[in-house]
Amino acid sequence: MGPEINIHSIRDLEKQIEEGTGDPIQLKRTRNSLLNISTRVPPEILGAIFRWNVIPDGGFPLDFGGLQKGSYNFLLVCHHWFEVASHTPELWSFWGNTLRQWSRRYRCSETAPADLVLSRYHTTGPHIIFGGPLRDAVQDRAARGTIRSVHLQSRRRSLLRSILSSLTPDGEEVQSSSIESISLRSVDVSNFFARCRFPKLWYLHLSRGITFSSWEYLGPHTTALTTLHLAIEETSHNPSTSQLLSILASNPRLQDVTLSKRTIPRDNGDGSTFRVPLHNLKRLSLYGPFQSIFQLLYRLDHPETMDEITLSVSGCTVGEITGTFGPYLRDYLRRDRRVQDGVGIFVSSYGQWVSIQASTPSSVKGRIRRAAFATFSAMLQENLPPPAGDKLCIDFAAYAPREHVVSFGGDLSMEAVRGIVPTMPEIKELCLTSAVLADRFLQPDPDGPLANTKLLPSLRHLRLEDAILDDDWNHLLSYLAHQTSGRQVISLTLSGEPIHVCKGVISDIKGLVDEFVLDLRLDEECPFDYCSMDEEVY
Repeated sequence: MGPEINIHSIRDLEKQIEEGTGDPIQLKRTRNSLLNISTRVPPEILGAIFRWNVIPDGGFPLDFGGLQKGSYNFLLVCHHWFEVASHTPELWSFWGNTLRQWSRRYRCSETAPADLVLSRYHTTGPHIIFGGPLRDAVQDRAARGTIRSVHLQSRRRSLLRSILSSLTPDGEEVQSSSIESISLRSVDVSNFFARCRFPKLWYLHLSRGITFSSWEYLGPHTTALTTLHLAIEETSHNPSTSQLLSILASNPRLQDVTLSKRTIPRDNGDGSTFRVPLHNLKRLSLYGPFQSIFQLLYRLDHPETMDEITLSVSGCTVGEITGTFGPYLRDYLRRDRRVQDGVGIFVSSYGQWVSIQASTPSSVKGRIRRAAFATFSAMLQENLPPPAGDKLCIDFAAYAPREHVVSFGGDLSMEAVRGIVPTMPEIKELCLTSAVLADRFLQPDPDGPLANTKLLPSLRHLRLEDAILDDDWNHLLSYLAHQTSGRQVISLTLSGEPIHVCKGVISDIKGLVDEFVLDLRLDEECPFDYCSMDEEVY
């Protein structure tokens, strides 16, 4: 916009439009005529701006919410904008995420690549039949190779079958497809992958009740995958070990692999020792039986460390955690250069589950960043009582490079915390969940080997989530006085479930710590009848 634009006139017109004075259509036309963007901005740039306005939330191929209401309202601004939009094919690549939206937009552009999307969140309401001109248009685009994405989720399996059938070439000859990303669930994909070769396919996500008559086709017909997500349920047509390894070996560019539910075969393999080279792998997520995951893991020739790794095993014994899983965790983390600069560890034990996460520590006061780059969890074959679960969790955490741990968190008992934190002298951040504020809270046993010392000599930030009072707040105050002695500076954050904090306690805490954050809704009733609420204090 140039300086010659009469800003005051535009604002006056906007005010009249808002107040409803005068003819709104004429007022908008007059306002639009003053906007030099209608003529000053080159059509190519204006078209690109329009394209960004209609990109679905999250973009492709992520699961997104679809078009926002009013996404195409720019068509109504003026004739020039309408003409620019009409001559911008990319605006019409995305037909919408319901059949009703497809039927409205498929005619708009026959030259731009089409993105065929059905969202399971937008399939309610009257059913639109997939047939007639719309089906013919999809078949024509498939034949001409102008379909870019196919992301279909619907409870109507017959609809999914019909759409896939229109995308599948006739006859027995295998044809090349231009599709770049595919996401399908709960449908028979046998013919689709048997009759199509996908030289441009980089993203493939198959989930839920997918049916394959044979997985033999998927490897040879996909060679350029960078992202592979398989989360299928147990059926009579699950891939064997050799078939799964063939798919991975056919796609050496893979960067992101997720295999979950029943995708990972339970068999013992084909007896060979062939290793699949995946040297570009950045993210690996495996979910399944312990034996199956580690049998597969040792067949993958992947980088020593990755941007993110997640191993979640089931049917695990305590001996397998300490004999196989724990040593793998230790070796993996010790190879990772990020650990050398300090690592955050969060451990958890609940029922049959034990887990540990490694993350890059946060520099925000009182916060532990939990966006882990390594997550290892195991579901045991039996339910362990809390003391045994705590011990196993401590043993699991002990495999982490303790000399590099600068932030630590978990939902362990105080006994377990006292047992592990002295082995991590560099802890600067501590986050405890459901910690009981009882006698000697975070203080060493006065008769033990650590008497007259601090369990956390380097601590700077303490966060307590869903803290539980044993008697009163004196145990926490006693700890803070102990920790801040010798002019040590720390901050404290209380978060989670509502709890009452006496006004005198707040004053005492503020006198001991560098910063005090109450990240929760306070309970007005004092359980100890020590005080009455004084809102000004809070």
